[in-house]
Amino acid sequence: MERHSIKECLYCIKNHIDAVENGQREPAIFDEIESDFYEMLELIKLFMISERDSYYGYFMMNLSYHVDFCSNCIAGIRLNTYPPVMNSNPLLLCKHSLKEIIFIICHEIEHIVLNHPAEMVKANPANDPEIFACFNIAADASVNDRLRYEIERENKGFMTVPDGCILSKTIGKMFRLRNVKPLENYQYYYKLIKKKGISADSDNREGIPQDSSDGERNDSDSIITAQNCGKPDDHNWQAGDDADEITSVIREFINKSYEMMSDETRSLMPAYFLEQVKRINEPPKISWQKLLKKYVGTIAAGKRKTRTKLNRRQPDRFDLSGDINDKMLKIVVAIDTSGSVTSREIAEIFNEIFAILAKRQYRITVIECDSEIQRIYIVNKLSDVKNDVAGRGGTYFTPVIEHINSDRYYRDALLIYFTDGYGEDKIPKPLTYRNLWVITGRRNELSLKNPYGAVVSFEEGESL
Repeated sequence: MERHSIKECLYCIKNHIDAVENGQREPAIFDEIESDFYEMLELIKLFMISERDSYYGYFMMNLSYHVDFCSNCIAGIRLNTYPPVMNSNPLLLCKHSLKEIIFIICHEIEHIVLNHPAEMVKANPANDPEIFACFNIAADASVNDRLRYEIERENKGFMTVPDGCILSKTIGKMFRLRNVKPLENYQYYYKLIKKKGISADSDNREGIPQDSSDGERNDSDSIITAQNCGKPDDHNWQAGDDADEITSVIREFINKSYEMMSDETRSLMPAYFLEQVKRINEPPKISWQKLLKKYVGTIAAGKRKTRTKLNRRQPDRFDLSGDINDKMLKIVVAIDTSGSVTSREIAEIFNEIFAILAKRQYRITVIECDSEIQRIYIVNKLSDVKNDVAGRGGTYFTPVIEHINSDRYYRDALLIYFTDGYGEDKIPKPLTYRNLWVITGRRNELSLKNPYGAVVSFEEGESL
């Protein structure tokens, strides 16, 4: 049956959910729910874009969607893929009204835009369930307060706060706190909650999100319905354990959505959204040397047998072979030769790189480029480095990226691009393992809107 409105789709989904909860579990009914659910999401996108608050619609356009009837979380965004995927259980989400569903979708988008999944990893490196619970409560209170403010003060009547949502006043009641301020960031609420403490095993943690399984199950007995689970704030972020990598995915998601918007649409975004767009594109407070060392450490070294080294476990057995690293690290050092990198800096750069790679096998490709590629050569030792950089014209990043993308050899390479930051505002996505932009000189930003990698200062510890 062809649907003509969001409400018609939701009405059909609710009828099917009633049937499921009354014992009907045949595959066809779940196929109907899934089909109607995807159509409803598409219609919500169009509705959000056509309404005054169209920026939410553009963020929705840059998400993929996945139905998981086995999840005990209403919704959650998976960031270990691109584009990010919003996982949802329609059996839980669609028990709510249309306005509440839109609120929950906007709630999830706000978490991502505000980079909460990356902040969560930083706050909880040991994956402690208690810290996880505290962080989620704090982040939910911050996001929900802002959305409620927009509804009440900015006439965003197309969404409604669902019953059971965690707000700043909820935190006051849950933890017996006085004078909890509204509309604060998650750090404020997190500190309040952490001081009080919370038991990860408590049975009365109303509103605290629970972990859902990362795997998919197909048996009908595992179908999760709203009869036994699911609160408005229940979500499960699947983002990995690398905060920098998570931030990189979120940065790309934000920038792509932002680029699609008109100037008028951007002007309608709340101030904290605009501040976050600026903040997430600022270079981190970390030296390029430390970041390169971290990236190198993520590449597993292969092993091969050798008679020239004793077996580490049985050093007295001369008949046994030892192991040595056999993984060749591929490093591409791109140098902007338009006057931005001095001979002294080039010498310093390669001294640092060789020190970092001292115990690994490596092959370094140097690409010198201004408005076009001037020279490409291989470096195996410090004496191979050419300090007399070729060219001194304008700056284009695209020639280097196109050269790398045209050769499959570079697919597992690390790209380090040294530049003063002046150049194009768009480049093709580099088809490399990781990318690092190092800004030389005094410029405090990179001209690229989406660099597809981390951006840091040349000076150690300097924040741009």
